[in-house]
Amino acid sequence: MKLQNMTVIFSIIIIPITLILSAYIGTQIDIAVLQQRYDTALLDATHDSVVAFELNTMNNNYSSNADSIRRDIKATINTFFSSLAIGLGISGASSTQIIPYIPAIVFTMYDGYYIYSPHEYIDEQGNTGYRHILKPYIYYATRYVNGSTDIVVNYSLDNYITIYGYVNGTQYISKSGYLIDINRVQISDNEVILDNNIKIQKENLKENIAIKDSNNNIVYKEYPYKYVNNKKVYKEADGRFFMLNNLEKIYTTIQEGDEDDSAIKYYKEAYNFSRWLKSQPEIINAVIPKNAIKSDNISKYDEFQNDNRRILDISSNNNPELAFSNFTQHKREIMKISIQENLNNAIAVYNKHSAALGTNSNFQLPILKETDWEKILTNVNIVSFMQGMPVATKIYNNYAIATSTNNKQYISPTGINFVDNQNTYHKPNCPILKTNINNGANIQAYKKVDFTKHRIDGDNKIHYYYKHSEYGCYQCIINSLNEELEISNLDIKIKRIYYQSLARERYNLDRVTKMLEDK
Repeated sequence: MKLQNMTVIFSIIIIPITLILSAYIGTQIDIAVLQQRYDTALLDATHDSVVAFELNTMNNNYSSNADSIRRDIKATINTFFSSLAIGLGISGASSTQIIPYIPAIVFTMYDGYYIYSPHEYIDEQGNTGYRHILKPYIYYATRYVNGSTDIVVNYSLDNYITIYGYVNGTQYISKSGYLIDINRVQISDNEVILDNNIKIQKENLKENIAIKDSNNNIVYKEYPYKYVNNKKVYKEADGRFFMLNNLEKIYTTIQEGDEDDSAIKYYKEAYNFSRWLKSQPEIINAVIPKNAIKSDNISKYDEFQNDNRRILDISSNNNPELAFSNFTQHKREIMKISIQENLNNAIAVYNKHSAALGTNSNFQLPILKETDWEKILTNVNIVSFMQGMPVATKIYNNYAIATSTNNKQYISPTGINFVDNQNTYHKPNCPILKTNINNGANIQAYKKVDFTKHRIDGDNKIHYYYKHSEYGCYQCIINSLNEELEISNLDIKIKRIYYQSLARERYNLDRVTKMLEDK
């Protein structure tokens, strides 16, 4: 009898607890599955927007124009919301149904970034409200004040900077250029010699182009070319030079030789700029972290109060082309602080006016991992944030990052492919490339974006072609996850071509720094 009583008591107590635990565990599993689904949808939408950005800018001949870039980014935003709607299972929904859950999207570019986030507006009737807009371009810039010297330095993803302001209170300066260690460069008329006797010389370049023939049909043909004023000029077999305009040849009177000298110009101009900076002790003494002024133009950074590093005192111990240099480390700190401050401001606006935006969420900027910051500070990226989406008993809060490796705004140290004489292209550290070049193969190198598919519109249809149609090296493809590149370990012959091609491509970038205004 006692056993029966115990069984009844056990059933009364344990079975409900088991049912409750089972329901709770089931709910947690559903939440985890739904969170994973949201994570995937957000990451896929961010990746799709990067692809759209690359396609838009690669096929845009005006990609160095501020208005054109903004149009490309706005088109990218539309792609993001369309992809996110599909990923969330609400295909066909307008962005207005999803946008309340997107407090910010950040587009990190070559020398600054855009933020897409809520902002106050006034309509034609004078009524105010809040809506998402693409805000003005924000440069990676910091003001430094030391006595009567008051200057601003604009940084970029690589070693290109712009300096402007007053030296000693009276002399106004405005200079831009690439920073290099002038002690490792020897300049002559027709070549540049780097350390280890690496000679940077003129080079012969070629690529496939799409043009219209005499019958107005689109054809593809390989032409030699060179850069003139940062634009490609192609050479006919009869010696005439032409430029492309809407797939048509526009012949020019240029007669400056067949070979391209962009790499030589890069090092000469970088040398002259760096040598000029070396002669400006007032600027060098001013640009130290403890002299940096916050965006309020009043207060200084607490994190820099005891930092006396002379950031622009360039030498072999502070090489601006190396990641561990004082210049690079401080530059990235400034970039990170700028992005964090403006994101926090954007999200504060989102929280304050969330009801007007269609949600009651209380958003806080997630803590980005150091690996994510490494991506943001070294590449062109899109960073998207999603908050407030209900996940059963919880609220979704996450972000996604997608890196652009094929764009015309920036050439990373790993953004160069080497072409051999076997119709194959390689990464700089490929062992097959080393064997080929030491066996006498004729090697040339170009930026990665030129090996991707290019789109053109003509004949009332879309055409695709490759500027370089070589096949990717199998060994490079299977080792594609290993992007580490130690330049010092490269074969001396590969190193020469690497430095030459990187200098050429950087010299001809569509640099946003050239813009004086951004509407």
